[in-house]
Amino acid sequence: MTTTYMTDFFETFMVFYNAGAAFVLIFMIGYILVVMRRVDKELLKARIFLNDVILQRTWIYISIAGASFALYNLMKFVIRFTPKAEIFEIYQMPELIMLIFLISFIIAVHNWYGFIRTLVSKN
Repeated sequence: MTTTYMTDFFETFMVFYNAGAAFVLIFMIGYILVVMRRVDKELLKARIFLNDVILQRTWIYISIAGASFALYNLMKFVIRFTPKAEIFEIYQMPELIMLIFLISFIIAVHNWYGFIRTLVSKN
């Protein structure tokens, strides 16, 4: 009984978390796309060249997000086609990996969101 309750709670949490994460991502990416039209491209290139930290952090977060996305799909494949894969479902492994993906992707987008905001406020 407790396992079912915890599974239902976790699934409900993931649905709400995914919806919230989607809202945050849409807002930040939309802002970046709108603001990029007004940003001087040469200034953007110069600021990125001078600030290597932004590229390193973005690369790390996108790499983590990409790896977790690939692992999520691989795990879903194993669960679907392997008879002994229910251990992954018991511990909600695919959902936890999706959580890692979303967090990494949000951090990467937030990193660029902050960087672009500094360019707009200076102009």
